[in-house]
Amino acid sequence: MYKTLIILFLCLSACSLKTSDRDIVQKSAAEQNYEKYFKRNKNNVDLLEGIWYEYAVGSLYKDRLLLQRIREPNRATWIIIKDKDSKRYNVLNANGKDNYFNAFFKPTENKNTYSFNCDIKGTQTKISSLAKITNKNQLEMEYDAPSGMISDNYDKLDGEVVLHWKIEWIKSFPRN
Repeated sequence: MYKTLIILFLCLSACSLKTSDRDIVQKSAAEQNYEKYFKRNKNNVDLLEGIWYEYAVGSLYKDRLLLQRIREPNRATWIIIKDKDSKRYNVLNANGKDNYFNAFFKPTENKNTYSFNCDIKGTQTKISSLAKITNKNQLEMEYDAPSGMISDNYDKLDGEVVLHWKIEWIKSFPRN
C-alpha cells in the first residue's frame, strides 16, 4: 500500500511539472528588451505596438479548385514599434531585425484598420493588405501570395495558381 501511494504521488508530481510548449520556448534577447521597453513606456504605447505571434492558413488553388490547405500555427514572432518620425509602425523579427524585409503598418481613416506593406529585400516581391485589429489583442489580414513566392514552391503546377493566406497575429505583450 505504501509503495502504491509513493508511485501514485510520483506520477502525479511528474504530471504537474509538465510545462506547455509556449513555456518551453525561450524568448529572444530582443523580445525581452522590447518587453522592458513596453513596460517602461506603458502610458505611451499605441494599441498596435507590441510583440505578436503569427498564425496562418493558406489555401492553394489551381484554376479556382482548392488543392490544399496549409496550416502554420506558429509561423513567426513579430515586434511592432512606432517610428517616432512618421506615422508608420515598423515590423521587426523576433531578433529585433529587419534583415530580409521592410515591413510596416500605416493607419487608415478607419479606426483600428491599417495598411500593411512588406517588401522582400533583394527581390521585386511586395505584399500589401489591409489589417484590422478585431479585438485589442488580435490582428487579422489576408492576401494572395505574390507569384514569385508561389513559383518557388509550386513550380510544377500548370494553370492559374493562387495561394491565399489568412493571417492572424495574437498579441503576447503588452496584453490589452
